[in-house]
Amino acid sequence: MIFHLLQYRLKCFLTDRQMIFWTLIFPLLLATLFNLAFANLSEIDTFIKIPVAIVADEAYLQNEALPMAWAAVSVQNGEGGLFHVTPTDEETARKLLSENKVDGIIFAEPDLHLVVKQSGLNQTILRTFLDDFSQTSQALSDISAVNSSISFETLLPVVQDRRDHISAVPISKDQLNSTVIYFYSLIAMTALYGGFWGMRIVNENQANLSTLGARVSVAPVHKLLRLMVDISAALVIQYAIILVVITYIQLVLGYRFGSQLGWILLTALIACFIGIAYGACIGAIFRTDEGIKTGILILSTMILSFLSGMMYHGIKYIVSTTVPVLAFLNPANLITDAFLALYYDGASPRYFTNLAILLVFGLTFSLLAFAVLRRQRYASL
Repeated sequence: MIFHLLQYRLKCFLTDRQMIFWTLIFPLLLATLFNLAFANLSEIDTFIKIPVAIVADEAYLQNEALPMAWAAVSVQNGEGGLFHVTPTDEETARKLLSENKVDGIIFAEPDLHLVVKQSGLNQTILRTFLDDFSQTSQALSDISAVNSSISFETLLPVVQDRRDHISAVPISKDQLNSTVIYFYSLIAMTALYGGFWGMRIVNENQANLSTLGARVSVAPVHKLLRLMVDISAALVIQYAIILVVITYIQLVLGYRFGSQLGWILLTALIACFIGIAYGACIGAIFRTDEGIKTGILILSTMILSFLSGMMYHGIKYIVSTTVPVLAFLNPANLITDAFLALYYDGASPRYFTNLAILLVFGLTFSLLAFAVLRRQRYASL
């Protein structure tokens, strides 16, 4: 009997085109729009070589170290380097600065200094480079003054041969894209949209809301068994939907979810269960018409998705640092954070904490929905 009921409910759910649109087509369209919006976002932060003018007067040419230092950090034949250096006279340099063609002018006299038109990141980099050069030059001069046998030319190669004693170690096997959090939160929204299935299940089990509810209320099937079959059918469909969305984002759009496939599938399954239970809880608690319940579900899902970073990824950090309790009470944030934890640290304590809280939420929503439906009695059918 259970298999027969499950098969019947699957057929009924799959014929609901409106539900399929909101749970599958809409997330796919939104993911496509996200990809179009964020396609070139990572290129915005690409470092651009800083244009700078140097007044090549007699003081500059007589300085042994300054021309060598600028040659080492300048762009050579269009490649490498930190600065686009233009040696010129003072008049031309000031004209270039006024026309915003360079970010600063370097003067070698009366002492080494920088002239800028405005403050900004490029100007700060220029200032930092000059400070470092001045400190290094002074140190070399002091060493040469103390020990005359050591010449400036002998020390210069030693200074240029700088070594890093730290190394960059990637935190993940995959290259992290800063925009991936938008797609993680989109997955969370898709999972919570499974609440449409849960709400439909509740509505179809209430005799005062539908004729189908009136018929099933007098059917010789226990309410708990009927609800379990309906939830199982909805879970199968919603899980298939979310896997399609994840596959589309990863294989078609190229945004990685990490390499731990088993944990990703488990996270998606729990997320679907949370969404269905959430919708069932709303459908059972609010005793009003279906339109208002749908509005409550959509509005709450959008708010939870926004706080998880779907519209602005910085809001997730703001909530986590200012109101951390709210982050743990937001199922969408927990789903998003579970995917992020998998990406960064794999199956870590942070990941299992998110999953444990999600399971608590899912069981709580399910028990609330069943408790409300179990107490409902109808005077007449």
